[in-house]
Amino acid sequence: MTEHLTVPQAFALLLIEPDGRRAVAGQTFDAGLAGAVLADLVLRGAVSLHGKDVQVVDGTATGDPVLDAVVGVIAGSGAPRKATWWVSKLGRRPLRDDVLGGLVANGLLSEAQRKTLGIFPSTTYPERDGGPESLLRAAIADVLAARSAPTPFTAAVIGLLDATGSLRKQFGTVDRGLVADVTSGAWASPAVKAVLDELQMAVIVSVVAVTAATTATTSITS
Repeated sequence: MTEHLTVPQAFALLLIEPDGRRAVAGQTFDAGLAGAVLADLVLRGAVSLHGKDVQVVDGTATGDPVLDAVVGVIAGSGAPRKATWWVSKLGRRPLRDDVLGGLVANGLLSEAQRKTLGIFPSTTYPERDGGPESLLRAAIADVLAARSAPTPFTAAVIGLLDATGSLRKQFGTVDRGLVADVTSGAWASPAVKAVLDELQMAVIVSVVAVTAATTATTSITS
């Protein structure tokens, strides 16, 4: 069943708790989804990296509306852009809503409304069908325990979790040497590895920006 998931769907399933809340901050989740879309498109041969610039090499429809929309955006951008730029551009609420909406439409998640602090409305995505996520977790756990070799798909997902600082939280203590081999080995294309490197930098930049904004707000109000 995991082969029917896109990379962004797999990333989202792993980082949405059973009660529907995110396991990571919104900025990290959104940046990870953006990196996941780029990694998926690289694996499909739809886009590639020329130097550090992302370019469309095959505009054939993938059949997934989220991926196809991103291919269209990249193709129509009018100028070469680096992966870091695309992670920042794509890693926003609309992409999150589209990916999670697709999982709802496929019957894997449900959609619920709640209020944070009893005041602020928010949407959560409780688990509806945990089968695909269980299979995905088992496949990744087998790779991390060296019980099976990674596929390009599992290598990309592991790399995304690692780049967003989520791998250990989801799978416990990991062999860093093994993770490095998985994310840079023959099963991970150079383009995917480059996307993961760019994603890691984008996540660091976003976290620093949020921290700086929070510190500034605290200083003003204190």
